[in-house]
Amino acid sequence: MTNFNYILGISAVLNSVLLMFVVGILPFLLYISLVINCGSIWYIRKLLSNSSDLGEDVHEIFNQIEKYSDHLDQIHEMETFYGDQNLQSLISHTRTLINDIIDVQEKHYDNIEVIEDENEENPAPQED
Repeated sequence: MTNFNYILGISAVLNSVLLMFVVGILPFLLYISLVINCGSIWYIRKLLSNSSDLGEDVHEIFNQIEKYSDHLDQIHEMETFYGDQNLQSLISHTRTLINDIIDVQEKHYDNIEVIEDENEENPAPQED
């Protein structure tokens, strides 16, 4: 694959030199402009794709930490471990970590949904 890239690069340079000698400097400059613009578009698309992948990875990490926090809450509510100070501090630390991740998501990503803290009371469903 790298040989193909070298051959493609050499071909582009030789074609640009040939174009300059055959038709003049102005078409050569237009050709160089076209090559630079195409390269810039390719690079920007690649960066946007990587940014999207990064956003999905961060969101997946957040979901995994949320599941971990829920599991830790379930263990803490068991009679055997109820009121254990080590588990309580671990739960507190996990919630702090989740809040920090939410802050980073809000800062860097516009389309991330913020998950509300489970300690907030949900309103009772309304009956018709």
